Amino acid sequence: MALKPKKTVLLFMVVAMIFSMVSCSEPQDQDNPVSIDVPATTPQSESDEKNDAIKIISNNNGEADEVVYRVVYYSVNTKTLKLEQSVSAVKGGKSLDPMTVLGLVSDSLEDSSIEVSFDDAYFDQNGFCVIVFSDSIRTISEENHELETLILDACGQSVLDNIDAPGVILRINDGAYVTEQYNMDMNDVYMDK
Repeated sequence: MALKPKKTVLLFMVVAMIFSMVSCSEPQDQDNPVSIDVPATTPQSESDEKNDAIKIISNNNGEADEVVYRVVYYSVNTKTLKLEQSVSAVKGGKSLDPMTVLGLVSDSLEDSSIEVSFDDAYFDQNGFCVIVFSDSIRTISEENHELETLILDACGQSVLDNIDAPGVILRINDGAYVTEQYNMDMNDVYMDK
């Protein structure tokens, strides 16, 4: 059965549009992820949020290092002192690494002249994601308690939205998370799902 000319043209246009959308969404590389700003107040149902939290955009050849993830992460708007949500596409292995997510948060904060660095991020024996800040967070705490809390919220929420963990534990260097504002024990859960 032959397609009519109008149907052929319509089919061609749909295929061309799909190819153009796919080629526009390919990531550059992990050091320069594609960023798309998304308003934090985007209405979504709970099931949509769960399905979109960890989404593989592409797995080109089935290779583990070719997996491209859609990562939702948060940063701080220093003018309004509110969290802002962004979305990036990043390459990863079989699963998304918490340090990759935290790197996006750190880069976004750096764009607002906030320098936060992490010594490590790993999973403890109970599956909680442990985020280990460097001393840079103490300097922020001394200057602005509200900003410190927003940074912790941005990091915790970014990890929980993208990594399968029941919660987030915070530490500084090799010790407990202790600043002018917070005095946590080594295994205190800062944020959970």
